[in-house]
Amino acid sequence: MRTILAVLAAATLATAADARTTDAAGEGRAAGTLTCRTRTDLSLVIGTARVAACTFVTEDGLRQSYAALLPHREGEADERILTWQVVTADGRSRPGLLDGRFSGETTGALRSPSARLAPLDAAGETSLSLAAQDGRTEIGLR
Repeated sequence: MRTILAVLAAATLATAADARTTDAAGEGRAAGTLTCRTRTDLSLVIGTARVAACTFVTEDGLRQSYAALLPHREGEADERILTWQVVTADGRSRPGLLDGRFSGETTGALRSPSARLAPLDAAGETSLSLAAQDGRTEIGLR
């Protein structure tokens, strides 16, 4: 009986240690990185929003392209590269994972129902809307 309890205790500790492998805010697991490059040529046409071309790269190295809209910023005329760590509950990716609107948190992260974007080099961004550019892109589950 003691052997069984010792095995169960060890398994519980291993599971707890595995659960601690999370992002900096302690929520979920890294699924990949989202990098966006703002496009000043299109932002001038739209006027009230900045436009960006984005690439989501999974932890396995698979890629999916997204188009993005970000809130307008006064005086920002240069291209910027913005980077976020994509965090999901289980660290898994799926096609279209980032489709939709992300809104800001007090931590500076952006959240949607499907994922959380922790800023790596995207300080000050308060919202982001993404749409997958190629529905045929496949992102496999781990």
